[in-house]
Amino acid sequence: MWSITLDQKLHLAPIGSNPQNVLDIATGTGIWAIDFANLTFELDDAEDEWLFPQKFDYIHGRTLATCFKSPLSVFRKAFEALAPGGWFEMQDMCLQRSDDGSMDGSSLKEWQEHVQAATAFTGVPWTNVPHYAHWFTEAGFESVTEVTFRWPSNQWSRNRKEKLLGAWTQAQIDNGMLESVSTRLFMMKLGWSQQKLDEFLAKVNADTKDPNIHAYSPVTVVYGRKPRSS
Repeated sequence: MWSITLDQKLHLAPIGSNPQNVLDIATGTGIWAIDFANLTFELDDAEDEWLFPQKFDYIHGRTLATCFKSPLSVFRKAFEALAPGGWFEMQDMCLQRSDDGSMDGSSLKEWQEHVQAATAFTGVPWTNVPHYAHWFTEAGFESVTEVTFRWPSNQWSRNRKEKLLGAWTQAQIDNGMLESVSTRLFMMKLGWSQQKLDEFLAKVNADTKDPNIHAYSPVTVVYGRKPRSS
């Protein structure tokens, strides 16, 4: 879905054609990093002190909205770890919304509200992404740029690319995305029973497939440069 969204690009920051030292934080399976370069993996905690011996030309993070208790502290570490003139980029997504009110009163909207309530108990709310650009500036970055996209809940969009992304969203839902996101949060944090959760998710699933509900996940890419004088 990221490849489709970014037209097969791995980054939007203007990092040039030959960056020497690059860091992908919280790399997950490593797919992005493997596509980007020959590499080594290091196991560490990005919220601890960064002890890299080298400065980086580019630092990248993707789909980390639920990773950090203090994203700003991580952004500041990225700033310090960059060489002067180096770039930092975050690519992330939010919970679903609609612009025309078609989610109002739906189980899908209720699901978003329950997820936000549950994640508040974890100390990692799912509401950080809209603050990224501001936090980049607060961390010291210049030329901060924010680019936004949409991942529709199904194929309701008339835009060809968004229609394809909606099909991919449905493929994820059909392969258990709602259950994987909801089970631990709803049962352990909200105290729901398995039966209550199953019945509710069946309604949410039906809403995601309703073309009259114009829901989408806002997708945001933010990048900024460490001043050359730093």
